Order: sequence, then structure tokens, then C-alpha cells
Amino acid sequence: MTFYGLQVEPQFGFDFEQIKEMVQFAENNKFTHAWFSDHFMMTADAVDTLAYECFTAMMAAVSYTEKLRIGSLVFCNNYRHPSVLAKQIASLDHYSKGRIEFGYGGGWKEVEYSQYGLEFPSTGTRLKQMVEGIKVIRNLWTQERANFKGEFYELTDAVSFPKPYQEPYPDVWVGTMYGRPKMLNIAAEFADGINLAWAYTVESFEDKMNQLDELCEKYNRKPKELRKSYGVWTRIYESEEEKKAVWKEVAEKRGFSQEEIENRYKGSMHGTIEEIREWMKAYKQLGIEQFIFMFPMNKEIEQMKIMAEEIIPKI
Repeated sequence: MTFYGLQVEPQFGFDFEQIKEMVQFAENNKFTHAWFSDHFMMTADAVDTLAYECFTAMMAAVSYTEKLRIGSLVFCNNYRHPSVLAKQIASLDHYSKGRIEFGYGGGWKEVEYSQYGLEFPSTGTRLKQMVEGIKVIRNLWTQERANFKGEFYELTDAVSFPKPYQEPYPDVWVGTMYGRPKMLNIAAEFADGINLAWAYTVESFEDKMNQLDELCEKYNRKPKELRKSYGVWTRIYESEEEKKAVWKEVAEKRGFSQEEIENRYKGSMHGTIEEIREWMKAYKQLGIEQFIFMFPMNKEIEQMKIMAEEIIPKI
């Protein structure tokens, strides 16, 4: 079965009424998931742009829906102590009656760390912290009294009740934009699923899938045990003429050449209905369980409508 998700970026400036409209439309139009990013601001100067906190946005989305699964893509480990985040997710899993997907990452947006007074360690250190975070969270979700002693985190007979609504716990998804070796290795060894985002050609995506299969075998896992999703920049055009016109307008507005604009959209799903159908069929053949679409801001409803009516039924 293939699942279809909507990516919501709260820091783009969405208010709660817009979030409500999007997730309710998704729920009623062939979409199975809505995913939320974890950022504190759009840019360092975005002093008047709404940027609701990820967990709060997820809580709102759960309250607006009845069956849509709600996920994080992805929580930044360094923004909350993993033991606190484990408690939050278990609580939200109960509130939603088991509709939560848990996406987790090592963090990357340095401006958020610096403005909020958070230490910004090296990439290698952040990834080590993330791995320990996964272990801490799983221990709290599964042990009556959780214990852990690592380089960065420690638990001593920690009580965390209730345990998650889902048994044994919500799947832990690792999210990565570049699919570099360390992240692929972490996913294969520690995660239940991986999301690759936001622009991969079919060829580059196939290479990542092959690498993941080899890594799963390294850790004595069957490749199918690791769930796989693709988060992708998506814009559906009704015709080739419309696509060319929009691309030309964007190129002129941003000072790009035609070649530059084509390269910019290479790997994304910016295409006609027919093109996107064929792309999705090709990615499905590579083992994708879920597509997560990031549509242009304020075009989410119209794009989901086209997707639900003219693309998903024919995949």
C-alpha cells in the first residue's frame, strides 16, 4: 500500500486556521498523513512571520482530524532533551489514539541555535547525540524504569508513564536531506523508517536505496524492515505551456537562466499531471512506501485536489 502525506512548514507563516483547512482537506481527499517541520523562525530577520512550534502544531492538527496520521519531519534532537520529548510524544500518541509518527533528526539550522542560545556542536557530535537520543527515547517508551548512560545523556530509574498508545511505540523515522553515509548508516542500524528529502532524481534515489539495502544486511535486517518515504518539492501544472510560463516567470524574477531554472527543479516533482504520474510510478518501483509532498505555499488545497482527483487514482 502507498501512503500520501502533506508537508506543512509552520515557519513559513501559516496560522492555525490555515493548518486546520489543510489537514482537514487532506484527510478527506486521499491523503493519509500530515507532517510538520521543527523550526523556530523562517530567517534571522523574519520578525513578523508566524512560526508555530512543531509539537503545538501537531497537537492542533490532531484535534482538527479524526483519522489522519500526524508526524514530525523532523524534531531536532538538540531543541529538547530527548527524555522530555519522549514524554511529549507518548502523551500526544494517547491524545491521538495512536495516530503519531515520530520523525527525528540531528539538526542543521545554525541561526536557530545561535539566536536561542543553544550550543551548535560539530555535525559528528550532533549525530552522536541523536543516536543516544533515540536510545533514551526508546528506553523510556519500553522500560518500567528506564536506565541509560552515554556520553551525552543519562537516565537513572526514570519513570515514564503512560507508555505510548501504539505498541510497542510510534515508529522512529530518521530524516535526511542529503542521504550522506553517516545518516544512512544511522537509519539502517537504529531507525524504523527513513525519509529522504527534498529533491532526488530517480537515478540518485535508486543509489540511496541500494546503499540502504546493503547497510540493512550489515545489521542483519531485511531491507523491507526499514520503511522508506520520499519528501519532495511538488508543483502540478495542468499543461506543458503552463509549466514553461511559470518557469520563465520564476527565472526572470530571480535572475536565473533557462538552464539554471531547469537544474533547480531537477529531481523535484515540478511537472505536468502526466509527468508526475510517471515519476511516482518510477519511485514506487524503488520501494517507496510514502510520498510526502511540499506544495507551493498557499496552493496546497488546489494542488492536493489535483493530486487526489487526477494522479493518485491512476498510480
